[in-house]
Amino acid sequence: MDSVEALATADKEATFALLKQLSLGIAKLFAPHCEVVIHDFTDLERSIIHIEGNISGRRVGGGATDLLLTQARNGNTVRDFHNYQTFLPNGRNMKSCTMFLRDERGVAYGAFCINLDIGIFAGFHRMLGEFLALEADSDVSETLSDDIQRTIHTILREAVNEIEVELPIMSKEDKIDLIARLDGKGAFQVKRAVPLIAEELGLSRSTIYNYLTEARVKSETDGQNGV
Repeated sequence: MDSVEALATADKEATFALLKQLSLGIAKLFAPHCEVVIHDFTDLERSIIHIEGNISGRRVGGGATDLLLTQARNGNTVRDFHNYQTFLPNGRNMKSCTMFLRDERGVAYGAFCINLDIGIFAGFHRMLGEFLALEADSDVSETLSDDIQRTIHTILREAVNEIEVELPIMSKEDKIDLIARLDGKGAFQVKRAVPLIAEELGLSRSTIYNYLTEARVKSETDGQNGV
């Protein structure tokens, strides 16, 4: 072995030693759902030189995966792979990252692979989806509060959003429409509603009462006319 080869071998060994230390930290951080595998491409039939947090059942001295063999065969090791789907032989879902280890010429001599078992999380995701699914009455919404001022404020904001015109630029017709919507939502069944709404809209109480009267008259007239 000449001096260049010796130096390259020393560099590789130093890199592998550092990655073994790093793999321990990663595996412990995400235990028990994480596995870190280091491959040395010197011998693809026995490429695995280190495993931490073993969840795939592989062993040191085991061979390269189908992905690594394909990439090495095609010379396509200039690209790393992040957050892609993988499978255990029993079909269990995983997601993985593969980072190729390259020398000064850019030639890959190994790979650093992180595999995360997402089976349990997929189960949680499915359970949460079922738990959070809404029934036929999903068009109904409710704010659970016993503070009537907050409830009136919520109803007011809903009505404003329905009109799609903000308060500062509302015309008189918009405000009457807003009061009509508040009336339809039951806001004026609350004795304190008028002063609360008047304060939020920056209107006098008498103006609120006048708009409410106009809104109810219009609603009654529209009903009689079949509108």
